[in-house]
Amino acid sequence: MSIARTLRLSFRGLALAAALLTSMASIPAWGQSQSINGTIRGLISDSTGAAIAGATVTVKNLDTGYTRIATSAANGAYIAPDLPIGTYSVSAQSQGFAPLTQTGVHLGPGSDTVIDEQLQPGSTATEVQVTGDAPILEPARFDLGRTIAAQETQNLPLTSRNPYNFILFQPGVSGHPNPENGIPRTLNTNGLVDRVNFQLDGMVDTETDRYGLRLFAISDSYVQQIETISNSFAPEFGNTAGVIYNSITYSGTNAYHGSAQYLWRPKAASSCPILNTCNPALPGGVIKPSLHVDDFVGNVGGPIVKDKLFFFVAYEHLKRANPTANTITPATQTALEALGVNASDFGTAATVQYAQWADFRGDWTINRKNQFFVRYNYFRNRYPFNTNIGGLYALSAAADFQDRAHIIGAQLVTTLTPTLLNEFRGSWPYRNEHHVADPLTGPGPMVTISGLANFGGSNGVGDKFQEKIPSFNDNVTWIRGGHTIKFGVGFQKNNDTQLADVYTQYTFASIAQYAAAKNGTHANVYSSLAASIGRPGAAYHSIFFNFFAQDTWQFRKNLLLTFGARYDQYRAPTPPAGEPFIYTQSFNTPLGNISPRVGIAYSPTSTTVVRLNAGIFYEATPTNTWYNPLYNNGAVGTNNYIASIAGSATPGPCQPNFPNSPQSVPASCFPTQSIYGLTPHFKNEYTWNANLQVQQQLAKNDALTLGYIMTNGRNMQLLRNLNLINPTSYLADGRPVFSTTVSATTRLYPQFNNITLIDVGSNSSFNGLTATYDHRFSAGLLASISYTWSHAISNTPEANSYEFSTPVEDPTDPLRDRGNSGINRPNAFTASVVYQPNTHFKNRYLNGAVANNTFAVLGNMSSGDQQNITVSPKLNGDAIATSRPLFVGRNSVRGPSIYQYDVRYTRTLGTYFERVSPKIIIEANNVFNHSNVTTINTTATVATTAGAVPIGTITTQPTFLPTSTLLEARILQFGLKIDF
Repeated sequence: MSIARTLRLSFRGLALAAALLTSMASIPAWGQSQSINGTIRGLISDSTGAAIAGATVTVKNLDTGYTRIATSAANGAYIAPDLPIGTYSVSAQSQGFAPLTQTGVHLGPGSDTVIDEQLQPGSTATEVQVTGDAPILEPARFDLGRTIAAQETQNLPLTSRNPYNFILFQPGVSGHPNPENGIPRTLNTNGLVDRVNFQLDGMVDTETDRYGLRLFAISDSYVQQIETISNSFAPEFGNTAGVIYNSITYSGTNAYHGSAQYLWRPKAASSCPILNTCNPALPGGVIKPSLHVDDFVGNVGGPIVKDKLFFFVAYEHLKRANPTANTITPATQTALEALGVNASDFGTAATVQYAQWADFRGDWTINRKNQFFVRYNYFRNRYPFNTNIGGLYALSAAADFQDRAHIIGAQLVTTLTPTLLNEFRGSWPYRNEHHVADPLTGPGPMVTISGLANFGGSNGVGDKFQEKIPSFNDNVTWIRGGHTIKFGVGFQKNNDTQLADVYTQYTFASIAQYAAAKNGTHANVYSSLAASIGRPGAAYHSIFFNFFAQDTWQFRKNLLLTFGARYDQYRAPTPPAGEPFIYTQSFNTPLGNISPRVGIAYSPTSTTVVRLNAGIFYEATPTNTWYNPLYNNGAVGTNNYIASIAGSATPGPCQPNFPNSPQSVPASCFPTQSIYGLTPHFKNEYTWNANLQVQQQLAKNDALTLGYIMTNGRNMQLLRNLNLINPTSYLADGRPVFSTTVSATTRLYPQFNNITLIDVGSNSSFNGLTATYDHRFSAGLLASISYTWSHAISNTPEANSYEFSTPVEDPTDPLRDRGNSGINRPNAFTASVVYQPNTHFKNRYLNGAVANNTFAVLGNMSSGDQQNITVSPKLNGDAIATSRPLFVGRNSVRGPSIYQYDVRYTRTLGTYFERVSPKIIIEANNVFNHSNVTTINTTATVATTAGAVPIGTITTQPTFLPTSTLLEARILQFGLKIDF
């Protein structure tokens, strides 16, 4: 089906849906989802509670002067949608009544704030003014999520300088923070791995190649608030079955404001890394690394024309050290130095990250009907010694990492009539990340002596990931009677270039074998040779687009309904002509991705809200679904490819002499190739999501929410070996055993060895109970504390995730892998607390000591990571799969629990010139220095020959000792900051 025809059919479907929605009429609707704006609505009544029709309601942004006027309907209801976030006043006036103005109303992204106003008899000269925020209850919210406010983003501890880590602090999500600028690790998002739609101001910020990757790093110098939605969002949102993570940038206001900050981390302020012994005198000991940090941050915003035109700019420069020592033994070093390797090659890699961020934003109130903003972001990351460092890598094997991104985005909100609004958002992000040679990287070839050392050159240089994603969204909001109808369209084109590393790598079994090759005695005897021929990789593009229509209906005063549908299409690229495997000659684009969704918000009392939501949510296709078959297509011997040649004790014409880099290799020299393929029956993954929440107001600024979450995944991707046929035997647990010989009797397609098929059809199940306590900022305290109990099960290991991409154990029966998901954490507790004491004492010294302090805590406690017991031998002959012992289920053991507390203390040193406030900052990561381990040894020894016990029986259990971690030991940072 052509794109044009699909668009026509989709528009017709939306037109029918819109016609159905607009056929209804009642009182004005109240709830409405929005990406970066908010809604203020409410009821205007008299002193008896009777509705006042025709009242004029003026909503004014106190920061920028932006004003919107609405009129109350027959039942007294009014609504002002698509408002810029900020602090507002809401004024109501009507003939015969004294005007009433409520100020101090905080409006966050995606929020629907209820402000009811009761007018008293009187004249316009007797205006009544009150100050106070909206109720903490959210009677118009349907989804599960929260807004991380500026008090948190600017005060919580963040030694990583990475605002993406805040995703962990919302109900139903668990995982590990990233110590650098990447994504948080092993995220549990509705029982799925890393399913996140990252956005910046509601625009594209998601890298498309694998699940859960952000497109570009962001800086808290310009992130004001974060809107998170973790379950059952409205049809307006899509491209994920997991979490929406929307970072909202600062804008200018009518007051000049800004800050300058310097953060410093000396070597002495960091503890020895977890699982390291920082004493060179002890066995296995290393010198304590210097995790030094220098971070300069500045921003400023303000008016260009009061109430009309505003600017905001921000800049951050981060220098962060992460040196990594190698573990090459002294004996190996001595032997290699005797063969000409320089002694300096065995030094510690001076890994230092140099990152820069810049943000430029302009906001323009064109007139009362049009509001516009445009934003440009720049990111650059230069990271010497990023790859192939430490361990058995010498400095000459290392590679540097370089990353650069440019993003431009804009939004225009137009009020066509008081009941008809249009919102347009568009962006053009570009990212280019690649590895290059460091000045100390060897000229090549790379030499690997198995189990001893790697040196001479790098196999990590020359790769490239480049992505451009021009995109737009256009949404129309129509208030008609009792309904707020919203419909829109979204489009993005993913232009991807992925190139593999360029290198030549010789692998030797011993130092003696390397010495013989080096001196020419046996120049072509080695274990293996891998070399890139030409420029391996692929360039391609894909198109994602969607349509949606939704209606929010105020069915009763205390009952709000929302319903609608969304259509998504993720259009696959067209493979080049001449692909050698049938499954790579064309890719299927699913056309039936229709997602109905419904939600109910019911307020049985003024202090209680009950929410029930359900729907279907489609996941965008990770573009590696297409790249892997295009790149690993078996077309070696022609064009661009990686040549892999086995060594031989009796070398022939296929074995080049060391250290030559072959320019071409005859196809006859290659073993039978292993490739990737994509099932011709490909369908997009989707989930059935449902959640029930009960929110109870405990006090004016306190609320408790209890909830149940259910997510059932369908059509999830799995990897399996398509090509194995005719088992030669069976293991005791029923697993078929396949021959490693390639022939027409052992392979479905005998021209290939193993075929890793990207298949679909796996299912998952997630059930969770959540309890969340929120204290809105008052009396100097802001807190959000959440506990989640959950269980996540999946039929197969996850595929195409950044974290996991493992084929099934038994290619004939994927359900043999059904078990706990890799991100199954039954217990997860998080806490985000900011406290600014505002107690006043008569003693000015005591008062000075207590005031002007800010204490902030992030707490993250969870069950340990699920682990898989594995064995080294390929018990069933499947070379691409990981084998488990007999009768051992997938992910059957668990690592130790995680306990991490981060703290930050800020001391304000007074206020000068009425607005300049210098501050000192002390922040700590893992303040109690708990040894948080995320990986343990789960490798078992099993019987490999028939005997007293069946093949695959455990003969030696895993040690279950700690092996690695994603988390850090205690780190202290110190800073100076000036706010103005």
